[in-house]
Amino acid sequence: MAYGKIIKHSIFWILFLLLWSIHDFNYHADILDNIETNLFAFIPYAILVYFNLYFLMPRFLLKKRIISYVVLLIISIISVTLFSSYYLHFYFKNINVYVPTSLFFASLPGKIALMTEVILSLCLSMTLFLLDEWYRKDRSIREIEQKQLETELNLLKHQINPHFLFNSLNSIYIMLGKNLESGKTMLLQFSDILSHQLYENGKKSIGLEREFQNLKNYIAIERIRHEDLVTVECILPDSEEELTIAPMLLLPLVENAFKHGQSSKGYRISVQANIEFKDILNFKIENTVSSKSLENSDKENKGIGLSNVKRRLELIYPNRHLINIVSKSDKFTVNLKIQLNENEMFNS
Repeated sequence: MAYGKIIKHSIFWILFLLLWSIHDFNYHADILDNIETNLFAFIPYAILVYFNLYFLMPRFLLKKRIISYVVLLIISIISVTLFSSYYLHFYFKNINVYVPTSLFFASLPGKIALMTEVILSLCLSMTLFLLDEWYRKDRSIREIEQKQLETELNLLKHQINPHFLFNSLNSIYIMLGKNLESGKTMLLQFSDILSHQLYENGKKSIGLEREFQNLKNYIAIERIRHEDLVTVECILPDSEEELTIAPMLLLPLVENAFKHGQSSKGYRISVQANIEFKDILNFKIENTVSSKSLENSDKENKGIGLSNVKRRLELIYPNRHLINIVSKSDKFTVNLKIQLNENEMFNS
């Protein structure tokens, strides 16, 4: 029996002994005598309790052999009651403790009183045992669910977009041939994004300022890639050091905007963020789209990109986020609101 179980069982028997000894004040006012007597009397009860908990219940009750369990338990109760009645009869003969005639242990009323004590000890022990089993199983289920959620989150976080990697490397290669300094800058920004994905993606949270910097690096690379085809408005707070956010949560939204804006000439992308009430992040991204791109985005937005973000929001920020996606004929908008701290209620 583990150390923790020994402590629990000891507490149970001590409390049971004290309560029954106080109850016996009706017959004998010496608490120490009552404790000594009950300690001696409870030995058969304890044997039955553990016989029930560690033999009858596991082999019969928990395996749904109910009839066999009930029959064996009744036989055990009767056996312990009969044994205790004679056992206590001889015990009280040898000590100077008054026992009323109505509760004389060899009589029928005495046996009924003993059986009541036996059944009470069984009921209490079974109740506590089943509650403990329920708690342990519930905790085990919650631990399994938590591990499954963590596994799912890790898979979602590590779904790096291969198209962005290949396109960026190709753009850097071309830019190095055109303008060495711009190519170097682009390479450093790309290196910073990779570092963010590889080394910080495994963390539960990072500084919001670091996440914003990753978005700025990504936008800078996309600006160079698309040259004069895209106009980007980026308004992100410069310093939010105290706030943290799940890594790589916002980037798929920005990727989505560049991806679905490319088919329209002179397309615009707006990325804005602000903090309200100290810890609520408002993040809005808007991009122009062509009708063809809008058709594709309606299908693809149900795919890995936005689905990934939505699922991560559900897992990491339950009841602490709102996401609203609006598709119009020439514009696609995502509004996201997240309460970054968990200590206060989120009000929409």
